[in-house]
Amino acid sequence: MIAVAKKSLSEMILSRYDFHIRTPDQWMLLHVDGKIPGRRLTAFNVFRSNFPTNNKVPMLKKNRFKPVTAVAIACTVSLGLTGVVQAETTADGFVVNPKISKATLNQAAVAALPADIKEKGVLTIGGETTLPPYLYRDNDGITGIEADFMQALGQALGLRVKVINTDFGSMVIGLTSGRVDVAMSDFSDTPEREKQVTFVDYTKTGQQLIVAKGNPKNIHSVADLCGTTAGGPVGSLSLAIAQKQSDACTKAGKPAVNVQGYPSANASELALRTGRIDTMGIDYAIAANIVKSSGGKSELTGDLFEAGMHGAAVKTGNAQLAKALQLAFEGISKQGIDRQIVDFYGVSQMRIDTPVVNGMQPKN
Repeated sequence: MIAVAKKSLSEMILSRYDFHIRTPDQWMLLHVDGKIPGRRLTAFNVFRSNFPTNNKVPMLKKNRFKPVTAVAIACTVSLGLTGVVQAETTADGFVVNPKISKATLNQAAVAALPADIKEKGVLTIGGETTLPPYLYRDNDGITGIEADFMQALGQALGLRVKVINTDFGSMVIGLTSGRVDVAMSDFSDTPEREKQVTFVDYTKTGQQLIVAKGNPKNIHSVADLCGTTAGGPVGSLSLAIAQKQSDACTKAGKPAVNVQGYPSANASELALRTGRIDTMGIDYAIAANIVKSSGGKSELTGDLFEAGMHGAAVKTGNAQLAKALQLAFEGISKQGIDRQIVDFYGVSQMRIDTPVVNGMQPKN
């Protein structure tokens, strides 16, 4: 039986192998073994379009669609189709990962929370929601590695979690202005950032270079960037590394690195694919995901570099919230939920044994 997840069905229309399902707010096209512009489908997918929500269907006559009942839709089982089932989502818009355990309420962490957040009952988190596999939106809701950690945090703290899409360049500003309580989502802890905000680190990471297929500029490490064009998201660690290397290049009498900043990782990857930059450096999990989805147009090069940590950042001076987050992450770790998350996404090496505050401070 085809299920239209939790949406009332007001009208169904069938056209050969195209099932147009009219819901109160949108049309959904279930397309079977057919074509849509630029894409070939081998089974069927759901595509949503914003059509008028009145009862007028202007394309009805033109395409000779015929109204059918749910019985007719059920008959598609005989065509060997599987059902369309929307993933379960939380009230906060997160996709529920059935492979991840639910965190238990952490009373010590709750007790450490600032009074204003307790009163609101909501933790507002700023994070870039265009970064698969970390944090991104699909048709069902917010998902990814960070989404699973955010859900666990909310469960441990007994709070709703509100995510505000925030690019890297605005993370610190969002905290200092009070727009968000926490900034996290592939947010690297660095000594420079620790001067502005406080990090509670919960995973480790490293950077990776991506180049066009075949590596035409023969780039294998950061040292090879002299005279090339390197790009990355504005405010990202990768862009800071490229600029630092550019300074080293000029001091050594070599050509500088042409450093180009872009609004997001997606925009940086597009610049690489279109030849506007020669390479981009980015977190290795994101890098692997970009290459995997590039259709053979890009590849990883060299070894991991700039080992570091990812953290949930709070405004400097907000010791209460930092303590609450640290206790919550410790409880999540003791329950093994952090291991479940990183193992599920195939990045088990990201796990750390114990969450730490400002873990990138120089060791004396």
